[in-house]
Amino acid sequence: MIGAIPFLLPLLFQTVFGWSPIQSGALVLFVFVGNIAIKPLTTPMYSNYGFRRVLLAASVCLTLTTIGCAFLTAGTPVVAIALLTLISGAARSVSMTGYTTLALSDVPPAQMRTANALASTAQQLFTGLAVVLATLALRLGDAVGKLAKAAHGARFAYVIAFLAVSVVGAIATAVALRLHPSAGDVLTADVTVAGSRTTTSTP
Repeated sequence: MIGAIPFLLPLLFQTVFGWSPIQSGALVLFVFVGNIAIKPLTTPMYSNYGFRRVLLAASVCLTLTTIGCAFLTAGTPVVAIALLTLISGAARSVSMTGYTTLALSDVPPAQMRTANALASTAQQLFTGLAVVLATLALRLGDAVGKLAKAAHGARFAYVIAFLAVSVVGAIATAVALRLHPSAGDVLTADVTVAGSRTTTSTP
């Protein structure tokens, strides 16, 4: 799901909205702006609110912004599109950081290098699979549009594609909801204690 949005949006902007590559790229850039801008806040969020709450909120945001992308039109204000992609990028970054951290939390130090390489490879693999899913959903939407009695424009295929991707986001939300409330607490305990010591030592 995370890799599907930057793949589908430029296609929608250029093939359906008729925008130039520069205009399209400028708006998709906000996805990556959100990725980077949220990074300094990621550790404080997980430390203060816990992995379960933050991952649940990020998954919900990612799902809702993906559904929002399904309703974009050429007449949607550029500011609204930029804000939508910015939030989507921030949620994407928080989710990736959280799941990667949890995946490596129980790995012994001696195996950390190998586990990190495996996690990086798996991340790239699933990013590619997200593009495959988006492509299949796009083809499905195109086929459904042609089979339907009413004539659908090219945008219909993207509506189906974004909604299909949002289903994956809903599944991720369900997975986050099933996490134990104390999941990942051991990872943030030291940060919280260090922060408390810094606060109490201030004259």
